[in-house]
Amino acid sequence: MRIADKFLILLALIGVADGVYLTVTHYLNVPVACPETGIINCQKVLSSQYSTIFGVPLGVFGAVFFAVEIVLLLYFKQKDLRVLYNGIGIGFVLYLLYIEYVLGAICIFCTLTHVLVILLFAFSVMNLLNKE
Repeated sequence: MRIADKFLILLALIGVADGVYLTVTHYLNVPVACPETGIINCQKVLSSQYSTIFGVPLGVFGAVFFAVEIVLLLYFKQKDLRVLYNGIGIGFVLYLLYIEYVLGAICIFCTLTHVLVILLFAFSVMNLLNKE
């Protein structure tokens, strides 16, 4: 396995951990380790009406997204599939950034997810364009 693939798996594992953390805090109904005042206010974001889809916290979707990314990295070598998959992730990140704008608050754990998805998308595009 290439070092680059190991790095991408590490990024995805961080994403899984982030999603699991947000999911656990949601179901245990405990605040996340994040400021609750000013523009950085994870609690405002994570307790908003937008923090779940069909009653399922977004952290679950994040953890699953990154777990699937790991499967794609390990078992599927189709470069265009990873670009498509991560492109869908980018679309969801754009939606979530809009929600944070509407709420007037930023969640640092959500921002971590956004950065990870952007990095995975960028690396998947670079890999697709690589002529190896």
